[in-house]
Amino acid sequence: MEIHFVDSNIFYYHLLQDKAYGLRATGIIRRIRNGEAAATSVIVLSELTSLFEFRILQTLKRKDLPQTEKETICQRFEKSASSLRDLVTTLVHLKKLGCAWDDALKAFTYKIEYKLGFNDAVNLAVIERNGISNMYTFDKSFDNVPWLGRKDS
Repeated sequence: MEIHFVDSNIFYYHLLQDKAYGLRATGIIRRIRNGEAAATSVIVLSELTSLFEFRILQTLKRKDLPQTEKETICQRFEKSASSLRDLVTTLVHLKKLGCAWDDALKAFTYKIEYKLGFNDAVNLAVIERNGISNMYTFDKSFDNVPWLGRKDS
C-alpha cells in the first residue's frame, strides 16, 4: 500500500485556509480523512507549533498595525495552533511517527547532501527509516531527493 508522508506546510495551509494553497491542502487532508494511508512526524508538530508561536510574537511586535488587527491575526494563529492537535488526533488513517536520535544524526548528512533545512532533513531520515517513498508537500527543495516522490495535490 502506498503511503504519503504529510509535510508541515500541508497542515499549515489547510488550517489557515491560505489563498494560494489552502484548497489543495484541504483536498489532501480530506483524502486522508476518507481513508488514504498517510504519515507525519513529531517533527512536523513541533515545527508547526513553533511557527504559530513565532507568528503570534511577530504580530504583537509590529508597530504598523492597529491593536484590533493584531488581535485578529493572533487569534487566527492561536486557533490554528489549537486546531492542529484536534486535526492530527482525529485523522485515524494518519500514522504518527516518532523521531529517533539516529534520525537527527543522519539529518546532518541529508542537510548537506540534499540542500535541506535541518527539520526537513530529520523528516527525510524518518521517512526513509519507515520505508516511505512519497510525500505531500509544497516544498520544492524535496525535489533534490531522487528516491522521494513529491505531490502537492
